[in-house]
Amino acid sequence: MSANMQQDDTPLLLAAGQGDRAAFGRLVERYHRAVIHFLQRFLTSQDADEAEDLAQDVFLAAWKAAPTFEPRAKVLTWLLRIATNAALNYRRDRQKRRAVSLDGTAPPTSDIESPVGRALSHETRETVTAALAALPPTQRAALILRHYHQLPYAEIAAVLETSISAVESLLFRARQSLQKSLACHKSESPPQVSPGPRVQP
Repeated sequence: MSANMQQDDTPLLLAAGQGDRAAFGRLVERYHRAVIHFLQRFLTSQDADEAEDLAQDVFLAAWKAAPTFEPRAKVLTWLLRIATNAALNYRRDRQKRRAVSLDGTAPPTSDIESPVGRALSHETRETVTAALAALPPTQRAALILRHYHQLPYAEIAAVLETSISAVESLLFRARQSLQKSLACHKSESPPQVSPGPRVQP
């Protein structure tokens, strides 16, 4: 996203806060893909189809909250905070529904090029999705915001409504867990056996 586009975002959101639906529509067009990608990576593979519906909820919440937007925050940071809360709430609700059912009653280059960054780039989508799904929700959100959306620590802290030191701790634990998970996956994969030399009859 270009710097010029970033500069235009705040006036659009402020206009939306005054009831300008056209301005808000431009913001939706501009950020819909980023919100969808965040939600798809945050949700488990079983829930990935819910990302589109959840994104609609995010933008509906953003429209309602637009009058309270404070220009100190970047628009993307503000939207991802709403998306994170929506995803966390969805996960909690799903876990509650599952519990009832079981009860029987109803970024800098150095960071992107880190071992975790390289693993996220080279592993298959299914492997990474499973590894991310195994992380605690806040660790998962921090890792996605850092490695996929390349947000600096201060903006991740704003999204998660926590401190920079807490973000550093979340990312450290998430990277350790992810590396172990991906290493276990590789060790469990069957070895690739190349065919032996052909025997001439």
